Amino acid sequence: MAVNDDFSSKDSRVHIFATQNAVFEATATAITELIGAALSKNKVSNVIIASGNSIISTLGFLSASATDWRKVNWYLADERCVADDDDRRNEKQITDALRRSLGENHGRVFSPSSRLSPAEAASEYASRISAISMFDFCLLGMGNDGHVASLLPNHSALNSSQLCCEIVDSPNPPAERITLTLKTFGQIHDRILVTAGSSKSLAINDFIANSRSPVRLYNPTAIFADQAAYS
Repeated sequence: MAVNDDFSSKDSRVHIFATQNAVFEATATAITELIGAALSKNKVSNVIIASGNSIISTLGFLSASATDWRKVNWYLADERCVADDDDRRNEKQITDALRRSLGENHGRVFSPSSRLSPAEAASEYASRISAISMFDFCLLGMGNDGHVASLLPNHSALNSSQLCCEIVDSPNPPAERITLTLKTFGQIHDRILVTAGSSKSLAINDFIANSRSPVRLYNPTAIFADQAAYS
């Protein structure tokens, strides 16, 4: 049980490490254990994952021999509305990172379609997400402005009643994005946040103080961070 309910350093859900690599290694260990536990009961493990520097670094610490990664389905938490081969596309970033650490047996990566309009892609992706009875965890990073997935502070999408919605006004290019929503994340038992670096400290101070911040609304069950971020 949490000592505090604000995700300050005294909250038992917050795990703070001395270095960034220690953060990423601990996060990789945690998600590997969750996937292993899921595969001991089910034929596949379905997980939700964002992109970003902390996530990519975490995937670099996965061990190819730790579990049967071929049985893992990686669903993107959000996606930029760009072509499949665009380096900004989250699906490409995650696939490339998994290949580097796990080789070709890294499982399957799923993302909203790049061939549909944002509204159509969001609706189609929501249908795929709704067809899955359970996700084993959700792993998100956090932007310097405090956003998670493509859910920005004070944005109307934070109140979406859909499983997946389009964003047309992101201040970070490209403006058009597709994101899973808090409604989707709230249905997942293990909700993990990984973040590191001194550039995150303002956002961390904000979500500790602000109960309506995206991180507080995401309500992670565990936060992995370094001392620089929590300074």
